[in-house]
Amino acid sequence: MSLQQRVYKIVQNVPKGKVTTYGDIGKKLNTKGYRAIGQVLHKNPTWPHVPCHRVVMADGSLASNYGMGGPSVQRARLEAEGVTFIESKVDIYNHRYQFK
Repeated sequence: MSLQQRVYKIVQNVPKGKVTTYGDIGKKLNTKGYRAIGQVLHKNPTWPHVPCHRVVMADGSLASNYGMGGPSVQRARLEAEGVTFIESKVDIYNHRYQFK
């Protein structure tokens, strides 16, 4: 299975109202290739099947290069799913998804 397929499979498990981080995905994949994970998600051709908008930075910041319209679109999609923000960052402590 390619890195792209593995990343997409993991992201598909993040439920509405929750977020994950590039680092969390890397840990799940046993890799520190966070930039590669970001590139895979930036090229996601199958939104919303692969909900890449649910992936944020470790501190809750939104991806500056979010491929589907920028951070404002990413934020709107997250807010529509019930994700709350503290200023410009996701309330990561209340919305972080814990992989099993």
